[in-house]
Amino acid sequence: MIWKVLAHWRSSSSTTTDYIPLSTTAAGTASTSHGTPGTSSKDGGGAPVRWLNMVLILLCVGSLGTVWIATGRTGGQLMVEMMTERLPPPEPDTLDPERCDPFRMPGYLEYNAHRPLDNGWVPFNTHCPRASLLTPLVRSLERLIARKGSPPPSSPLDFELPWLVNRTVVLIGDSIERFHARDFCDLLSATTDPPWHGISENGFTPSPSNASTPSHSFFVSRDYPELKPPRYLYDPRDPDAVPPDWPHDLTRTYQDHHLEWADRDNIRTSPWVCEVPSYGFRVVTVFAFGLEPYRAGAHYSDQDWFITPSTMVDKVQQTLVPLLQNLARERGAPHVTSPDLIEVSAGLWDLRQWSEEDARVANITLDDSTELVYEALSRERLEWWRTRVTKLLDRVHHTFPSPAPIFWRTLHHTRRHSVAPYSRVEQLDQFALRLVRRIQARNDSLAARLKVDSWGHKMLGFEHHFRDAVHPKAVPGSVLWSDMMLWELRRAVSRRSDSPPR
Repeated sequence: MIWKVLAHWRSSSSTTTDYIPLSTTAAGTASTSHGTPGTSSKDGGGAPVRWLNMVLILLCVGSLGTVWIATGRTGGQLMVEMMTERLPPPEPDTLDPERCDPFRMPGYLEYNAHRPLDNGWVPFNTHCPRASLLTPLVRSLERLIARKGSPPPSSPLDFELPWLVNRTVVLIGDSIERFHARDFCDLLSATTDPPWHGISENGFTPSPSNASTPSHSFFVSRDYPELKPPRYLYDPRDPDAVPPDWPHDLTRTYQDHHLEWADRDNIRTSPWVCEVPSYGFRVVTVFAFGLEPYRAGAHYSDQDWFITPSTMVDKVQQTLVPLLQNLARERGAPHVTSPDLIEVSAGLWDLRQWSEEDARVANITLDDSTELVYEALSRERLEWWRTRVTKLLDRVHHTFPSPAPIFWRTLHHTRRHSVAPYSRVEQLDQFALRLVRRIQARNDSLAARLKVDSWGHKMLGFEHHFRDAVHPKAVPGSVLWSDMMLWELRRAVSRRSDSPPR
């Protein structure tokens, strides 16, 4: 404050100016072009200002004297000490008392194109260093591979990461979840020494991993008949029953093709599984076309990737649950049906639906120059979305009634794209955060489980490291997600101190 006053006094008394005056006069000549009405330009009120400056100087000197008397330090010394004083270290995270949570701290995403494991979130606070659990997992896999032929560890406590043994993570969402699971497995096998294969950025071909690699990802298809969920029927008692919101003029189309849609395999929209056999760890994903496609998904029914059921709630009950049951049976691991961490996200397909609806109403063709889709979402659309997100979270909570945390994954900033316009991405993401916070404020069991995964926010600024306009590459996007997922999984398992090792 003292230095601000002195700076103000110096600028007030200086004969030079840092601005361009409205008019100029010859040196020594008073300017009267823009004088204040009713005042003389000869003195310009300078005397009162000079008296005020003198009073302020005396106050400053008095303040410095007080500081010197009380502390034995000059004002300059005190200012230097204030500038160099180190803040005390932050309090440790209450859920992880051994260290703070780096992913909740302000920081930046460090990028390294050549060393995937060197990518990660770096907090600005040096008392809270970056953390990577992906790296020790890779090193652990290397050592397990090196001891091939020796008896495997007989107890979870014999592993370097005992909290990871026999754990299951479930991802409910869209292609972002698919890539996260697939990339996680690819990264593990690609970064071991020596690497087993590269990291595939192509979402239209199978993963280069296989049953002999340290990690293996695959989509559930006819190649794995023992895992495929049963055929979906809208009404099991009536195989020809049609959903009530399906277009009446397309009733015959539904009756002729719904069995085909239910049996269909597609590398992009079928469930994906990533497994790390040596740890008994797996990530299971289920894909949905947004929360609830209009008209029961009829607008997408002519696409080869359309697989029923269409709503996210039905995908959980009719696809995910039987898939987990099949995995538990085939792997001899009943705990698979009780996931240890659940991630949920929605938004991109809902935005696509609204963009396509806007184009139909306006009778225009969507392309990347379309401005209409960058207008704000209406309250009616947001309310429609709110009711379905609430229903989805309640369904997940009651379908898996365990203490496992349920994370809402935040959306990431996309490139310019008409079906996922970034202004609406941000609006919907902010609305989702508000909804999650309101649920968390409730005093019930879902509130205690629901958390926010801020991965999407941390990807801001990395749009040049995308596979396309919407999907981030494995590096750095999926590396960051993997580290965040492992961190939260370890926290969740550690908090359940009463649960015995699996």
